[in-house]
Amino acid sequence: MSEAINWPSGKVIRLHNVLCAYCGRLFDHELLPTKEHVIGRRFVPRGCFDGQWNLLLNACVACNREKSDLEDDISAISMLPDLTGRFAVDDPRLASEAKRKAVKSRSRRTGRAVADSQENFTMRHQFGNATFTFNFTSPAQIDEDRAFTLASYHFKGFFYWITYKKELRRGHFVKGVFFPFMVAKRADWGNAHLRWFMECVRDWNLRVHAVGADGFFKILIRRHPEDLEVWAWALEWNHGIRVAGFAGDEKVLLTLAGDMPPLAMRLIHQDAQSWIRTRTEIPLPPAEDDLFVLRGADGTAVITE
Repeated sequence: MSEAINWPSGKVIRLHNVLCAYCGRLFDHELLPTKEHVIGRRFVPRGCFDGQWNLLLNACVACNREKSDLEDDISAISMLPDLTGRFAVDDPRLASEAKRKAVKSRSRRTGRAVADSQENFTMRHQFGNATFTFNFTSPAQIDEDRAFTLASYHFKGFFYWITYKKELRRGHFVKGVFFPFMVAKRADWGNAHLRWFMECVRDWNLRVHAVGADGFFKILIRRHPEDLEVWAWALEWNHGIRVAGFAGDEKVLLTLAGDMPPLAMRLIHQDAQSWIRTRTEIPLPPAEDDLFVLRGADGTAVITE
């Protein structure tokens, strides 16, 4: 039977691993280790780590640099307010940091500062003899591939922790594939894919439930109830972005994905050269949001063994 272990909220978790926790290469005189904060210190608003836990481990320079680069613009974009100017939570640290980072951080998607990375596109529609032109503007967007890559770093770091053997100074890596399927803004956490994911993994075996940096970082890892080499994971960044997926045996994952309901899309434009489909974002009522709700155990970081 699994036993929940509550990690003290103010105690740093430090691994002294001899392999890079991300790429698995063995450290030596040419491949030197660097100290890596799995929850980037600048990924969340300033002041959120005061008296808080974090997961520290060893990573190679290349992995450390790539993760830091990913964190830069993804952090800034995840903190942005919605289209009405409302922030995800009423916290002055978030509002202040969002404004600062929007100017300081460069969107890798547009090459400009996040504050200047609104994306515009024009759609022309022919109706009879008249041509109608519509202009659309959206705030800075997270590049999906970059979000999935950063999610893989976070997942690998926490998975390495729960499989770490102190006497060997090594952890394990998931066998199989890393299978992210959704990155969504807060206004769309109620979409069909994320609701299906919550229902699908709700009763899977809990392995990690970690809430850090005053709630600005969350991660959940569950294992398939039949103890298959299949893992479900979810992340929440700065109360504004959620990323979810699976990892492990590809055959099992493809079967799971086959049960995923389609997203309701609406065709709004089509011609010989292009087409545009859209869908309405669906918020998730707080009373129905139990993705990161921990049942049967208390604490900031929990491992079950």
